[in-house]
Amino acid sequence: MSDTARVLLTASVLTLSGLALYTWRLTRLDATGPGRLVGQLRLTQYAALLLAATAAVSIGLAIANESSPLGTVEVTIAVAFILLSGFVLHREPRDGLLLVAGGFVLHALTDIAHRPGLLWPGYAPRWFAVGCAVFDISIAALCYWATRR
Repeated sequence: MSDTARVLLTASVLTLSGLALYTWRLTRLDATGPGRLVGQLRLTQYAALLLAATAAVSIGLAIANESSPLGTVEVTIAVAFILLSGFVLHREPRDGLLLVAGGFVLHALTDIAHRPGLLWPGYAPRWFAVGCAVFDISIAALCYWATRR
């Protein structure tokens, strides 16, 4: 395992752990209280920022692999996720969480699309694409969990 993989794994585990703890505490609040609404808003904002950052990584990988045959497609998809992140910030917290959860699921599908060959498989190492898809699905599940009453 490379040092890069260890750092990304550590960052992912810490991010998911902190987000899971926050979401768990959020779901224990009164569903009709203002504390829950404020907590959902904060989680929506954090998740939108995380989705935009994840998309920015995709742009960085496209730039690093400038000779890739589908580089413009990769950048276009990443920009769409960044735009979705901005759109989420203008929604009600519960709707925003559902939208960002859907965004993370779609991003996981784009990561998986690199493996069967729908998108260029040399875009990123296999471990990165699989790890990113698992991370995306985990964040989507936490965002969806936060909308449950």
